[in-house]
Amino acid sequence: MTKEGKEVSRDLWMDIYHPTEATAMPRPAVILTFSGAFHRGSPRVTFQSGGAQDTSMGNYCRRFAARGYTCFAIDYRLTPEGPVPSGEGYQADWIAPDSLLPLLPQANHIRGTMDLPPLDFSIPEQEKTMVDGVISAAEDLREAVLHIRDSAAAYNIDPNRIVLGGFSAGAVTSWNVAHGMGVPVSGVFLLSGTDAGFDVNKAVTASSDRPPILMFMGQYDLPGALSSVPLLVAHYEKVGVEHEFAWVPGFGHFYPAGAASLGSDALSMSVEGRIAEFLERVIGNGR
Repeated sequence: MTKEGKEVSRDLWMDIYHPTEATAMPRPAVILTFSGAFHRGSPRVTFQSGGAQDTSMGNYCRRFAARGYTCFAIDYRLTPEGPVPSGEGYQADWIAPDSLLPLLPQANHIRGTMDLPPLDFSIPEQEKTMVDGVISAAEDLREAVLHIRDSAAAYNIDPNRIVLGGFSAGAVTSWNVAHGMGVPVSGVFLLSGTDAGFDVNKAVTASSDRPPILMFMGQYDLPGALSSVPLLVAHYEKVGVEHEFAWVPGFGHFYPAGAASLGSDALSMSVEGRIAEFLERVIGNGR
């Protein structure tokens, strides 16, 4: 990241949630990334709007740990810090700045609450500010995944049974790592997120072997997400990626883990319950 024209660094951290029951067998793992329009947030905080409140990544981790999964809630660099991407672990020509346009209204809304000027993508330097923030977040999640895989024995997890997930910016970041960069994981779930950062047509093809994906969207979610997710679903249909989509009726962009979700199975199930069903399908029961 940069400060007063100079590159500086800071430590990144993560909270680890272990199931209370001891076991000698390596457990499946979940890695979660928080929201905040790439400008604010933490795994330990929640946001609310219109009378609705989301569930923090830390709270989700507690819920998944109670189901037998080891869960990691990570930190990552934020756009106002001026992060500088390293360019490692992905093809730079797959980065698609225009894919970030659906995120811009929410990012500029949050910037307004932080007394920051809005970003204008017609100005190359400002477009780069947003691109650098989104890609740096993905690099940080990628590094967390690689660290957790390399330290699997210390964490008592199975490195071949890892699922990524997150809300909003965290969901976008999880998509960028699992499907954009192609970091090998067993699955990914998005809470009100979409493809933004990497060109889906280059990154996700019939031969790219991307993992299964579960997507949620609030009935009255952000316009950018509502317009882009149908295109993403159509692309998955075209290239043959295993996917599932569920609505969260009555909610906008923010909704709790206990909110009802409606999927193509015609069943009403809580958001948490549908994620748990997905986890059991792709990485097995945590117990």
